[in-house]
Amino acid sequence: MLDLEQTIGQYVLYRMLLNKIDPEREIYLAVTDIIYDEIFNESIGKLVINELSMQLIIIDSKQKDIKRWIILQHTEPQ
Repeated sequence: MLDLEQTIGQYVLYRMLLNKIDPEREIYLAVTDIIYDEIFNESIGKLVINELSMQLIIIDSKQKDIKRWIILQHTEPQ
């Protein structure tokens, strides 16, 4: 199961570091459609996505194909 706090922390850390060494590069968090529906499609998940301008790739857990991209403008957390 997804450890939400650790995953979000790693995403934010990697994005900060990547912004320093290669600011043009984008970072995405890939999650299965099941995890997206259970966590990120709920109110707390939507809050996290919006507040952190988190970019997601949702993977179809059966087909193993990209099902959806969520791309937001970056604003660094204060």
